[in-house]
Amino acid sequence: MDDVKQITGKLWFSYVEALLTSLVVGFAETYFAAFSLQQGNSPLQSGLLVSLPLIFAAFIQFALQTKLKNVGLSYFVSRALMMQSLALLGLGCLSLIKTEWSFFYLMFFYSIYWLGHFSIQPAWNRWISDIIPLDEGQNYFSLRTRLSQIGIIAGLFGGGAMLHMDMLGVPENYLFFWLFAGCFALKILIVQLFRKHPPHNRPLFLDKNHFKSLFTQNTEFFKRYATFNTALFISAPFVAAYLLSVRNVGYFNFMLITGSLFVGKVVTTYYLKHAKKQFDPHQMLVVGGLVAGPLPMLWPVCQSVPSMMILQLVSGMGWASWEMGLSLYFFSRIRGEKKIELVSLYNYIGVFTQVIGTILGALVFSHLLGRNFDILFVVAGIIRFIAVLGLRKPRLVS
Repeated sequence: MDDVKQITGKLWFSYVEALLTSLVVGFAETYFAAFSLQQGNSPLQSGLLVSLPLIFAAFIQFALQTKLKNVGLSYFVSRALMMQSLALLGLGCLSLIKTEWSFFYLMFFYSIYWLGHFSIQPAWNRWISDIIPLDEGQNYFSLRTRLSQIGIIAGLFGGGAMLHMDMLGVPENYLFFWLFAGCFALKILIVQLFRKHPPHNRPLFLDKNHFKSLFTQNTEFFKRYATFNTALFISAPFVAAYLLSVRNVGYFNFMLITGSLFVGKVVTTYYLKHAKKQFDPHQMLVVGGLVAGPLPMLWPVCQSVPSMMILQLVSGMGWASWEMGLSLYFFSRIRGEKKIELVSLYNYIGVFTQVIGTILGALVFSHLLGRNFDILFVVAGIIRFIAVLGLRKPRLVS
């Protein structure tokens, strides 16, 4: 316990940064689809805007990461954070402008935002592996994850409450402007917190030989993961637009339904942290996928807001196990000198298959299912369950 307190005291800025970063996720990212709808895009377009910008961000990130041999992690992370803050400011300005090209403007700003996100992830994983002792990994990630989940819930409810002010006659475009402007200010503060981290001059350089070697060693795992992630995003990008435009739940109920997902994550993470035994990361990942993966097929039978909240609560419990297992996997099983390559490889495969899944879902929805979201969710849930079964045996190695 004393060791945990010592780490907590030493890295207080890391925990504050996690809380503020998650506030931005709750305030901004969870309402990206809602903003797309507010800008006049269809539910299908809003779903595509959840995923398509990621592919542009990932390609640019890959090109940069194979060239930056002399740029240290600390410098790169601060620039990536500034990139995200400028994207949020651009979204705020877009909310005040009427344009027929909103889909393309949103594609641009979302791409810039996610480029910053992908740039930070591998750098942060490499940085933290040099600071946290291996035997304290579960304690650190559990606390950080819980703080992040609390921040997301706070941001989600704060953003939902702000947007619910449209019921008082406040124009939605002004509400979205203040939402994104506030997130811009938070990102600037996060930049200052990152400057309190111990300087890390190791370059964010992706070694292509390590990259190829890791892919070859883990081909079976990544094939199974790619299949599951493709299945996951056949329906996932369309849930927010479905709730807001098809079910017409309104911003307040949308906030409650989405918030239930993160409540489930907080409860499960708390349990995993205080469990008497150390769980195997791979088992946590698979069990989480088995619980959460098939749940979309229940959307058609959830006709009330409370039933939707329960569905999301259970889903959050499953995804908490998946995410914590994955974090511990990267932290404890992967050697430090290969973390950047492996995290980047995982991200790139995830993004590529997310876009494939989204496009596949859009095509099936438009041409085979008569634009019926309920059928799409049932089909996706069945495919997810079959796909996650394939992840039971192959494990990551480095």
